[in-house]
Amino acid sequence: MTQPTPYPPPQYGPPKRNRGPLVLVGVLAVVVLVLAVLTVVVVLRDTDQQADSPEPRNPAAVEFRRVVTATPGTCASPPSTSGIVCGADGTGYTLGKVELDGRNVANAEAKFSNTSWVVAVQLDDDGSKLFEQLTTDVAMQTPPANQIAIVVDSEVVSAPSVMSAITGGQLEISAAQFTKEEAEKLADALGG
Repeated sequence: MTQPTPYPPPQYGPPKRNRGPLVLVGVLAVVVLVLAVLTVVVVLRDTDQQADSPEPRNPAAVEFRRVVTATPGTCASPPSTSGIVCGADGTGYTLGKVELDGRNVANAEAKFSNTSWVVAVQLDDDGSKLFEQLTTDVAMQTPPANQIAIVVDSEVVSAPSVMSAITGGQLEISAAQFTKEEAEKLADALGG
């Protein structure tokens, strides 16, 4: 009869270890790694979406409106509340509804063109389509209904006559006496 020994029998080879904690640490490491990768992907996707969609422009920065009537020298100072919008030259304009606004301006930049300062404006895709439709219709009208008023801060800065449709969404705003500072200020107001 053998007597039980208080000690277990000797084992040969490496000692057996409990692998439960090691497996748990490995699983946790994989979970943390997956969460880190997902976080990076979400952040990069959000950054790409922000880069693809420019921040919204101020709608009130600029308005493009049809000219209904234009009467030189009729603007009172301060402007009246009769719906007349004044031009820098004192012309009083009655205008149609706002057909494009600052949200449609993708870029605006002051530059010297030929003999004067102008503001080069690039419209976004929606603005380009709307402006093409607007200029197509306005070009077929008789004066002053063939003009588009460009209104900034409740003042008509330019009201050019339109002879044909303007496509591509690129236009230049000019005024007879634009200084470099005035052109830069207008470009900044438009979101340049």
